[in-house]
Amino acid sequence: MERNRFPLDSLDYARSPYCGTGSRPARLTFRRRFLNVAQGLRLRERLVQVSLSTRGPVPRDGTSFIIKAGRLAVLFAVAFLAAAVFAPALAAAPPLRDAPPAWYDRDREDISKPAERAPNLHWDMYETTVLRPVSRFFKPERNLRRLGGEPAPPAANVNALDEVPNGSWFENRIGLFPMTPEAAARGGCEGGGPSREDVWTVIAAKTMGVTPGFNIRDARGRVYVIKFDPPGARGMTVAAGVIAARIFRAAGYHVPEDGAVVFRREDLRVGGEAKIRLPDGTKRPMTEADLDAVLDRVDPLADGSWPALASRFLEGEPLGPFDYRGVRRDDPNDRIPHEHRRELRGLRLFAAWLNHFDTKQENTLDMYVEDGGRRYVRHHLIDFASSLGAGGRGPEPAFGFEYGFDLPETMARLVTLGFYESPWRTLRREPGLPEIGYFENALFDPERWHPLTPNSAFTNMTDRDGYWAAKIISAFTDEHLEAIVAEGRYPSPEEAAYMVRTLAGRRDRIARNWFDKIPPVDFFAFDGGAFSFRDLGVERGIYPAGARYRVRLAAVDADRRPGAESPWMTTGRLRFPLDRIPFASALDRADAARYPFLSFTVRVDRGDGWSRPVTAYAARKSGRVVALKR
Repeated sequence: MERNRFPLDSLDYARSPYCGTGSRPARLTFRRRFLNVAQGLRLRERLVQVSLSTRGPVPRDGTSFIIKAGRLAVLFAVAFLAAAVFAPALAAAPPLRDAPPAWYDRDREDISKPAERAPNLHWDMYETTVLRPVSRFFKPERNLRRLGGEPAPPAANVNALDEVPNGSWFENRIGLFPMTPEAAARGGCEGGGPSREDVWTVIAAKTMGVTPGFNIRDARGRVYVIKFDPPGARGMTVAAGVIAARIFRAAGYHVPEDGAVVFRREDLRVGGEAKIRLPDGTKRPMTEADLDAVLDRVDPLADGSWPALASRFLEGEPLGPFDYRGVRRDDPNDRIPHEHRRELRGLRLFAAWLNHFDTKQENTLDMYVEDGGRRYVRHHLIDFASSLGAGGRGPEPAFGFEYGFDLPETMARLVTLGFYESPWRTLRREPGLPEIGYFENALFDPERWHPLTPNSAFTNMTDRDGYWAAKIISAFTDEHLEAIVAEGRYPSPEEAAYMVRTLAGRRDRIARNWFDKIPPVDFFAFDGGAFSFRDLGVERGIYPAGARYRVRLAAVDADRRPGAESPWMTTGRLRFPLDRIPFASALDRADAARYPFLSFTVRVDRGDGWSRPVTAYAARKSGRVVALKR
């Protein structure tokens, strides 16, 4: 990757309000916020209109004053409320600096071990399904924001280029770096799964739940969880878990090493320390007969072997799941509320792409790890069996179309006496493909996709968060998907081809939806003599070639105030030398010492009008792209 195209080799932390613990822009006083909002709402003109407008004759006594005062009080209350709501959007952008943007978050500092979290599953279900949605519904500032098109303030952990820095939550991979299909297919499984050098030693087992399972230790001392498909769905959840884990890992999330395995009974032995968990929650020493009973509940292949998913134990000490709202209070590195983290907001689109509907906090896991002499908390996503049309109890058509408890859908069916039919009721599984569940593209709408339970971070996703996720999703080529799906080991090529085709279709639908909202002009570069950018919509086959671009160059100071601007120029090119007459004349009029930065603004027209602008800022001295505004 070129030096000026989003360098990741610097440990410098940009002084921005978005990342790390650098300085923040000065807070606006409430008076200034009020005046800004008042100006935006044209409050002065509205106050004059109110003072002059009456309904019928106005009494010439004290009541006229009371009427006017009441109206003024209402307007002032609205303005004050709007000032509190829109303050983040009104805050001035941080000053431009000729320094590398922050690509590493300061959330991996050495800390003491936090306490383990063990949330109550029933309370968590009630809180996420009832209490939090009701709380969001009755927040007036949230409803006012929706009038502006966004449900929440901008994400709080992006850098000056509107990207997520590397840290304990996320590592940039395919979104910013080239990745071969082979690397995507490995999915971090450098060891190739459990060793076959000797038999696997069973060290623990469970009998409760829809499907049994057990833990094994291989000849190299590595511990794996062995998971099976539910009855009647052989191969479905194993393939889904393997494929989804590799996609999440390639995208940048921290996940376990999951792989598909096949073994026979003679490949297992019960260890002397093995315990089995009984349905009543108690444990006792495990015997070979217990292992046979576990395997009797699993559908074998025709040759008597068993297919399974082997998930390697994560490195470090487990601390329990993370919540999608708030912070872990005993982790000093966890400073940003989780519902305001872009990688958790944008996770909604990755989950929609894969129909990974079971995104409750119990399918996450924090680990206290040691890295380079520092000990900190690393945050993981786990357990992807409920994706790609599969489910822990078998495939269900409603998953992804509505919440587990969806009041609007329920009331629609109740009020219409059943005449209202949810779209998922028309779904049918693809005939002749037994290991494919309810996973399709014809009815898929990324805007209307729902997880099983409401998610605080998902509900805060803004257009910019969605664009960030769609940009990464669109980076997966068909070749990437073919290599990843091959790791799921579908028994027939028709099943693998269907999965690749459906993933590609849903990928393109997501990309088109969010690229229509925010133009996918990205990866700006400035070499001192020319600006250039890439049109990801054309590169990735979302739009046909032939787009027109309107561009304008300006010399600006650190506060982004222009000293000179070029006229708009319309072209079909993606590279713009500064010695061209419109640009050169603008630069000649601006002193480089007073205006040390250049802004380059682009709009796109694909036949349906000009898009929103995207502006890149570069330092004239170093040629470094220092900021991006969408």
